[in-house]
Amino acid sequence: MTSRRHLLGAALIGALPLTGCGFRLRGSYSTPFRTLYLQMPENSYLAVRLRQELLAGSDVTIVNTPSEAEAILELLSDSRSRDVLSINDTGRAREYEITLSLSFRVSNPSGIDYMEAVTLTASRDLTYSESDFLSREKEEAFLYRDMEADLVNQLMRRIEAIKPPKQAGG
Repeated sequence: MTSRRHLLGAALIGALPLTGCGFRLRGSYSTPFRTLYLQMPENSYLAVRLRQELLAGSDVTIVNTPSEAEAILELLSDSRSRDVLSINDTGRAREYEITLSLSFRVSNPSGIDYMEAVTLTASRDLTYSESDFLSREKEEAFLYRDMEADLVNQLMRRIEAIKPPKQAGG
């Protein structure tokens, strides 16, 4: 029983320095606004993932119309590409680089930017074999999901760093 107390005490003492250094759990975000409208395809994986991150890790409320929101997160563009990295001895692609680019902007309903348009990009390498065609398609879909999750985390860090725009006359 006393060894448990000593262990608990040591853990608490070890955690004390972390409280003042800015340490926080991953997925915990603070934003300069309380309500947000997501201007993007509602059922896309990206919108679902953003909604999950915001609802689980911040005090932001997702609203249904731009007029209800303090801020609007607008997806400006979403592009995917696949480039050949290497070819085999018969001249067919052996390895690809797949890339996902997303452009976002955060503004208030009046159009004043909280965050000017920013483009986030992620890429992954994908090996290819004609005999494993179906599994390659699944792997490619998985890699795109992974890149979207990566870009959502990057976007959340950028949203967290937003400073509210200065009000006119103040």
